[in-house]
Amino acid sequence: MPSETDTAVEMPTGQEGLGRSILIAVGASVVATSGIIGFFIGNNGSEVVSEIPLFGGLIVLPTTPVSMTLYGIVLSTIVLVCLFGLVELASRMEDDPQ
Repeated sequence: MPSETDTAVEMPTGQEGLGRSILIAVGASVVATSGIIGFFIGNNGSEVVSEIPLFGGLIVLPTTPVSMTLYGIVLSTIVLVCLFGLVELASRMEDDPQ
């Protein structure tokens, strides 16, 4: 019979690499959704405004379906790479015994 002071708890083991696969699937769906939304914005926005100034006018982006699609894809990819990089860093710091 185990004693009451025995606090050894078995940690449930998960499938190796499943979290990474889930993050990649979520990231791919977010990037695809950003591209689709960018296409619709570019398609409808080109009738109202011919170009959009970004970053205080530093960059001027034409309001076409292709340019808005690429802008949505690039921007969401950059944001997700930064966020997933921070998740990877936090995971490594947590697993690193010091």
